[in-house]
Amino acid sequence: MKTVAHATGGSLLLWVLALGMLIYALWRVTSALMPGSNRAEAMVKRIGYLVSAVIYTTFALTAISLARHEDASANGNSKVSSLSARVMAHTGGRLLIGVVGAIVVAAGIYRLVKGVHRDVDDELDLSGMSAERRRWTERFGAIGEIGRGVGIGIVGFFLVRAAITVDPNEATGLDGALRRFAAESWGVIVVILVGAGFVAYGAFCIATFTHRRLQAP
Repeated sequence: MKTVAHATGGSLLLWVLALGMLIYALWRVTSALMPGSNRAEAMVKRIGYLVSAVIYTTFALTAISLARHEDASANGNSKVSSLSARVMAHTGGRLLIGVVGAIVVAAGIYRLVKGVHRDVDDELDLSGMSAERRRWTERFGAIGEIGRGVGIGIVGFFLVRAAITVDPNEATGLDGALRRFAAESWGVIVVILVGAGFVAYGAFCIATFTHRRLQAP
């Protein structure tokens, strides 16, 4: 986002990104609060939707800060670290950060499993697509879910580690988590996987945005 902010027309693009991410976060909150089943699987979905809403809201706020040139050092990593520090300063704060981290990890695993099983059309009506287009759409969706699942999971991992080590600086956003993995030779594979996943998920969203339906968990 910092790179975009310094490019020609970058501020406008950041405003567009922020608006899109806030609308997406609202979509996830609305999905999570819709009346429906109270089974364990449905509750996991609701939690996953809320976690997704929080993550994308953080991205949006960072984009807005950069677009308004309020803070040249604004980034999601520092926001996560500072928020974790404030929470851990209170009684029970360390436990809360650990629980939140565990929930984020669970949400990541849920996304990963959905990708592995190619379970990507539960909020879609793909009946109007050709068989070939549907097959490729589901492939992009599966790769996207796997990449997003890994990305979300490692953010949760660092939250849990922050709680265990009592070090709020261990908590970080997606960018910080990927930078830490990229520092290791084997970690580059994780970074590539997450990057490819987000690109694939973007293609999946473009291919399916006219086929979306609001559905309760």
